[in-house]
Amino acid sequence: MKEPEDFIPDSLGDTPEAATVKNLGRRDWLKMTGLGALAAAGGGAGLYYYNQVPLLHFDGRHARATPYHPPVLHHLVYYANQLVDKPYKWGGGHQQLFDNGFDCSGSISHILYRSGLLVRPLNSKGFAGYGQSGPGKYVSIFVKPGNHVFMSVCGLRFDTSGTQTGEGPRWRSTARSTSGFINRHPQGL
Repeated sequence: MKEPEDFIPDSLGDTPEAATVKNLGRRDWLKMTGLGALAAAGGGAGLYYYNQVPLLHFDGRHARATPYHPPVLHHLVYYANQLVDKPYKWGGGHQQLFDNGFDCSGSISHILYRSGLLVRPLNSKGFAGYGQSGPGKYVSIFVKPGNHVFMSVCGLRFDTSGTQTGEGPRWRSTARSTSGFINRHPQGL
C-alpha cells in the first residue's frame, strides 16, 4: 500500500499527467470535474454548494481515494484501511495509538488523529462536540453520545458494527439507521 503523500494512481506513474494531477489548483480541479461553469455562476461559491463529490473506490475490503479528492482525504482513507480487520476491543485505541483492537470511537479517533484532524482520542460523548455541526462535504461523523460513533466518507461507511458480534472496524457499503444520531464533520471536509 502506498503512503498517502503519493496519491497519484499507479497507471499515471511518472508521466506529465501525474505531475498535473499532483499540482491541481482549485480552478483546474473545477475544470476537470465539470464544475467550472457552476462555480462561475455562483461567484466562486459553486464548489461549496455542489454536493456531488467523487465516490471512493471500494474493492469490498479497502477504499481508495481518487485524484479528485483533497490530499487530507487520501490520508484519512489510508489510515482507515490500516484498521480494516482489526478486532473489536472495548476501549481500544484510547490509551494507545497503535492498539491491537479498536472500539467505535477509538477507531474514528485513530484515523482523525493520524490525519491531523484531532489532537487527542475522543469517546462517543466527546464526538458530540467535535468539529462542526451537520454533514460534511466529504466526511460525516454520526454520533449517539454514550453509545456509538461511525463515519461516512464520500458515501462509504467506516464502522465497527456490522453483521457479526465482535467485528472490528471495517468499510461497509451498506447503510445503517441514523435515527438518534447527531451529525458532525471535520472543519472544511
